[in-house]
Amino acid sequence: MSEPIDARTIVVLADCHIHPAAGIDWPEPALEAFAGADLFITLGDMGERQGLDALARIAPVIGVSGMDDEPDPRAADKVRLFDVGGVGIGCVFDPVEAGAAMAKDPLQPVGGGSLHRVFGGPAAVALWASTHKPAIEEADGVLWINPGSATLPSEGEPKSFARLQIENGTARAEIVRIGPA
Repeated sequence: MSEPIDARTIVVLADCHIHPAAGIDWPEPALEAFAGADLFITLGDMGERQGLDALARIAPVIGVSGMDDEPDPRAADKVRLFDVGGVGIGCVFDPVEAGAAMAKDPLQPVGGGSLHRVFGGPAAVALWASTHKPAIEEADGVLWINPGSATLPSEGEPKSFARLQIENGTARAEIVRIGPA
């Protein structure tokens, strides 16, 4: 069953591994780029709770957990489905582990009604993570979005996040690069 959410501009983050004591925190260009967000959706491996707290000073934070997350009720579940403006948005950290994909690098989504079973309802957008590589693609009428990482991208990849716009029952997404290319 989907959770209704009122938002229009969503910043999607994953794989940030925020650990301030280890020197990994939000870079100022990232925080500036997050301006205008109505909501943050985090997809796991966000690190310590204080990273989510910093985001919450900008906009509400919800999401799912990965492997490197302090326990936090905002992102306690492994799989979630949100209804944002009539658009079903499914969230997972690892799409293979969740049963939504056969492979994740490159992504090979499982077709048919699998997403309905994974998320417990229809998803027009599937948000996923765990590769530190940004990607947007469409498969079987579903918009698949991996935001990459705003702090620890995979080698050769940009620091990035995804911006998801919901308007009139339609979702549009872009990968936003942070800092120089």
